[in-house]
Amino acid sequence: MKVSIVIPTYYRPKDLADLFDSILRQTVKPMEVIVVDDTPTDVIARICEVYHNEFKRFNIEFAYVRNYKKPSLTIARNIGVSMVKGEIILFLDSDIILYSDYIEKILEIFERNPNALGAQGWIIPKNVPLGSKELLKYFILNNLRKLFLLWHFTSNSCGPFSYPIILNKISNCRRLSGSNMAFRRVVFSEFRFDENLLKYSYLEDLLFTYPIQKKYPNTLYITPYAKCIHKVSVEGRIEASFLESPYLRICRKYALMKLFGVKGLLIFSWQTLGLLMHGILRKIWRFR
Repeated sequence: MKVSIVIPTYYRPKDLADLFDSILRQTVKPMEVIVVDDTPTDVIARICEVYHNEFKRFNIEFAYVRNYKKPSLTIARNIGVSMVKGEIILFLDSDIILYSDYIEKILEIFERNPNALGAQGWIIPKNVPLGSKELLKYFILNNLRKLFLLWHFTSNSCGPFSYPIILNKISNCRRLSGSNMAFRRVVFSEFRFDENLLKYSYLEDLLFTYPIQKKYPNTLYITPYAKCIHKVSVEGRIEASFLESPYLRICRKYALMKLFGVKGLLIFSWQTLGLLMHGILRKIWRFR
């Protein structure tokens, strides 16, 4: 199966160069790489020009395109989809670094599971607490986030609001992470990224992948064998306040109500209360 990589980006030239290097080191190379740029300057175009010949040397087609529509992660991804040629479309954030066998292990999911529509690799956990006091704080905060349906860590499971900090087997998911996720091209004959989410497009991955698993259960996978590092670059992100930025709050409300209707509004209110409690605890512990 041929793989097309789509990379939307907003600034992050150094991160993008690191990602390019990790793609060039893959044991199984993609057939093409498409960069869709929201950056208003030429900084990304210059990086792509530098790497163009490197990709060509490995017979990888390379395309750079600007998003001249509204700045939006979701619009950029849809532009990439309209250009791809491969059977598998792999979306990568520009601050991801792939282990050398990432693509090889992602393809194994599709080859061994004919029902698979989407798959993601495993982001290696970082900043794992080691001391007893830190572990206790982590345990309390993680369970608080779980109680309030906020993003929390689990073991060998991946839900709408959770991600595995421990993963030792291939598992089904109810939602894939937008930082690294691959789909059969046929998925896009029925589903598209929601272009009402602009700029950073918070929760765009939940809006896209949750309806897929709802209509086609047990077709989304996560594999511990396709590893990657998510640097979580500060460039291109929305700066959070004590709770969350007004923009992120608007995106969260929009996504939850679109997915769950009136129930989504209740989830939104419950989460907001949880964010307040979580923020207070973090503030107390940080300045104690």
